[in-house]
Amino acid sequence: MSESVEASEPHPWHIGRLITAWAVAAVFGVMVLVFSPEESRFAWLVFAIGLGSLVTFALQLGTAQKHGFITRLAFSIAGCVLITAGVDGIGTLIGRI
Repeated sequence: MSESVEASEPHPWHIGRLITAWAVAAVFGVMVLVFSPEESRFAWLVFAIGLGSLVTFALQLGTAQKHGFITRLAFSIAGCVLITAGVDGIGTLIGRI
């Protein structure tokens, strides 16, 4: 039995989907910053990160390409977490928009 071995070509990153997921995370972060009360902001940030992760998962499943899925998913979710944390950090520094 001869199996065809794929050449070690890099998998596509689907940059458009990564940027879309990060934009959604930024929007969720700003919405939490603007609309949530100060005492429950952390809980809402966790909720926003969870929603961003679900959106990321759906976007990456939508590619229907298994090669590189875990790498794309991990990179996208890490970006969502960092962007949401960055938005919250900036909001905290400038005194809650």
